[in-house]
Amino acid sequence: MQRYRVKLILLVSLILSFICFSNINKAYALRVSPGAFCAQNVEVGQETDTGVDLAIDNETDKEREFSIRVVPARMPKTESLKGYSALPELSWLRLERTQLIVPAKGQAKARLYISIPNEEKYFNQQWVVSCLVEYVGQKGLFQEAILTRYMFETRPKSEITERPYGDLGVSPSVVRIMEDSMKAKQKFSFKLYNNTASAHTYIIKSFVPKAETGKLSINVTQGLTWVKKTSWISPETKRIKLAPGAVEEIKLSVRVPKSELEGDKGVEALIFVDSDTGERRFVRVQVE
Repeated sequence: MQRYRVKLILLVSLILSFICFSNINKAYALRVSPGAFCAQNVEVGQETDTGVDLAIDNETDKEREFSIRVVPARMPKTESLKGYSALPELSWLRLERTQLIVPAKGQAKARLYISIPNEEKYFNQQWVVSCLVEYVGQKGLFQEAILTRYMFETRPKSEITERPYGDLGVSPSVVRIMEDSMKAKQKFSFKLYNNTASAHTYIIKSFVPKAETGKLSINVTQGLTWVKKTSWISPETKRIKLAPGAVEEIKLSVRVPKSELEGDKGVEALIFVDSDTGERRFVRVQVE
């Protein structure tokens, strides 16, 4: 199968990748990088070479063996990363190797690949998954392990022949707007899908993430900056109730000042869609 590179955005510095998450004790002699990243525009129907190696550093004086497993990510409870849902199948994320022997004071790597099945419903998705790195053969009360967090956003697509995957769907997941089309007062929108057998109410709002200290946040797209005022990019409908299986077009109000788009500048905002079930999706709105 042909492999394709995808643009990646590293979300954390190397030092953050050394932190162990709750219920996993601190790994004093183990380092893993990257601890987190976001890959945007992941293609559907192709195996994608992420261009990223999961690197394990062994800081001890002895050779050590480590195992790597793809596991479900712990879903975030704060606003900083809500909007990503669990990767439907763990097997879609593949490691070049799942067992690594790392020399003393050395490093070993395993390349990451992702393969999304060739189905229309998998466009416009935002998923998260983790890798668990563990020292093989360790004994005792304190176990060395590190849990990563990797985000994947599949390619946005407006015209789809199948409803988006999940109970709550959007299309496209990215709305791109050029300054000239804003001057021409063109209309901008995205579609909201209720893919359940029950009616649901949705709250729709413009949002710019602000990560708490030491926590990850949804990243801004490379080359753009977060919009200064959410009122410049906002949904015209703030609250809507959709019948089972209903689809609704959500129109956008876009009024970004010309001064914010001079030269090579571009801005981005997120449109959050919150369901009464607690599920959330987001649409990136980019103005250049």
